[in-house]
Amino acid sequence: MADDLSRDVQLLDRDLVAVRRDLHRHPELGYTEVRTSQLVAERLRKLGLSVRTGVAGTGVIADLEGERSGGTLLLRADMDALPVEEQSGHDFPSETRGVMHACGHDAHVSALLGAATLLSARRDRIAGRVRFLFQPAEELADGALQMIEAGALDGVDQALGAHVISPFPFGVVATRPGPFFAGIDTFEIAVVGKAGHGGLPHMSVDPIYAAAQVVTALQSSVSRETKPGEPLVVSISAISGGNASNVVVERVALQGTVRWFSQPSREHALERLQGIASGVCSALRASCEFRVLSSSPVTANAAAPVDRVVAAARATERAEVLDPGPLTVSEDFSEFTSRVPGCLFTVGAGGPTAAPHHHAFDLDERAIGLIAEIFTRATLSALRPE
Repeated sequence: MADDLSRDVQLLDRDLVAVRRDLHRHPELGYTEVRTSQLVAERLRKLGLSVRTGVAGTGVIADLEGERSGGTLLLRADMDALPVEEQSGHDFPSETRGVMHACGHDAHVSALLGAATLLSARRDRIAGRVRFLFQPAEELADGALQMIEAGALDGVDQALGAHVISPFPFGVVATRPGPFFAGIDTFEIAVVGKAGHGGLPHMSVDPIYAAAQVVTALQSSVSRETKPGEPLVVSISAISGGNASNVVVERVALQGTVRWFSQPSREHALERLQGIASGVCSALRASCEFRVLSSSPVTANAAAPVDRVVAAARATERAEVLDPGPLTVSEDFSEFTSRVPGCLFTVGAGGPTAAPHHHAFDLDERAIGLIAEIFTRATLSALRPE
């Protein structure tokens, strides 16, 4: 039987979907989320909350004070979009060419605004403080750390975060204690050769050819240098260099990620990526420069917050909870869980045939209200008056 909270979520649902679609039409990349943060701040102020803007550039923080004293629980949503061209085919596409909410952060923002609305109406049931945190630049694996350095975790005792997930259908809530999402290092390999004429290859050193061999060889760091069963993923996702068909260019840049669950695995992978790239380039008379652009640790959930989220999900009476095991995707929410006990959970918004994240992504919008309800129920449990 639906309780007052479930009914309030149903009443909010149309507005939350409208907010998500508005944000979807106006996506903004990391550290440029100006319109998004303005929309967020305006809505939070209408709830009577104390709002701090400009945190780490475009981040927003709002505190809700309960009617009794207690601890502080942080609820977080990420706001940034991706440099992806809209291909979803729905009737509210991105109006910014080459930029799209291809990972569901528009839904996260809407869901957390929903939780703020629901919890603001229940101050008398809160002992302590709820901190609503809207974070920039998650896709750059940098925004969480920048907000922490700006004081976002000051006084915080625990943290919760949510992410829609395409491979699972609506109604599936996935989380687990311990390692949940992989750690990530984003790296760049610059392959340097000797420029020349495309018709005289023997008088130049072709970095495009060398880079192609590097891309292939790097996969040996997983297939031949990692213990079978040890989770490790190496991906090269961007290649740039050259703009003419008849010129041997001087420099090619490769960018990619390595995802891991143990520090020894991470250290070995980074050392071998650099060594393999250097060796291949040397054999082909080229050179290379390797650098790590950004890093985030493993997202490791604490047992008590996981238990609260699981109980909250089940209390909605429209969610099935599962432990999917560690997933080799990454989230800089890990910066929060590495400092305070926390839980990241995922909510199904697609299914086995759904479009993947970071591509022609779309989502089952029922997930928005479900996230808001889980946030609210878990918060009321964590900050229940004695």
